[in-house]
Amino acid sequence: MNSIIHTYNNGATLHKIKVRELLKIPIWKGNRILDLAHVAEIQKAIGPNIKHLDSGYHIIEYEELDATNTPVLQSYIIDGQHRAAVLMEHFNSTLCESEFDVLVTKKRVIDEEEAITFFNAINKSKPQAWKIDPALLVNKYIAALTKRFNRDKKMLLIRSGATHRPYLSTDKLREAMLKYAERLKQTSKEIGEFVDRVTKWNIQEQGVADMSLMLQSVNKKDIALLEKSKDLRFLLAFDPSFKWIETCLE
Repeated sequence: MNSIIHTYNNGATLHKIKVRELLKIPIWKGNRILDLAHVAEIQKAIGPNIKHLDSGYHIIEYEELDATNTPVLQSYIIDGQHRAAVLMEHFNSTLCESEFDVLVTKKRVIDEEEAITFFNAINKSKPQAWKIDPALLVNKYIAALTKRFNRDKKMLLIRSGATHRPYLSTDKLREAMLKYAERLKQTSKEIGEFVDRVTKWNIQEQGVADMSLMLQSVNKKDIALLEKSKDLRFLLAFDPSFKWIETCLE
């Protein structure tokens, strides 16, 4: 995706790439749950004209840490997953299908808050989805938490991808919060109150960490991790079971 066709005022860029290159890009985890009925509708509408699905894709890019803790630039399809699903099924069932070009809009973001803001901007025509899709509701909570704790953009405490503790992975946070989807509130006021409780919990846990280290009541294998968490003043990732979510929901 090196050749830029056009640069938009919001910093996003338009690119022309091969369809098989598009299909190598994973779907962003904050996307809506894949609607198989919608996929079927698209298949029925285009019939044999698979090349009609040559536009309407949005890609985000941000840095993630790989297995060696090295930052790498990762891309995700943030809009167009249903069209991409139709393409994927078609190419998996047709060995001799020729390549064709597709147009994609690419946006570089810093963290999950920016990714969710971009997602909302390109999906603002469906605001009712917040009430029916738990993945989108969880996005609102993650955006609020990211905004609160990632105030220093040079030191992101909540990070995308397979992040290592003491930093908090948005993928793992999203997976954990989806378990409580039925208990999540929808108004900005209620989400803000949840974030306030999380902030208060985080401060209280710093005191608990000090006492645990002083009394040596923490497992030896966790001492270094707890010390790093305390130095960052960030304890949300220390417990991999994220029990603080339920505590703060209450």
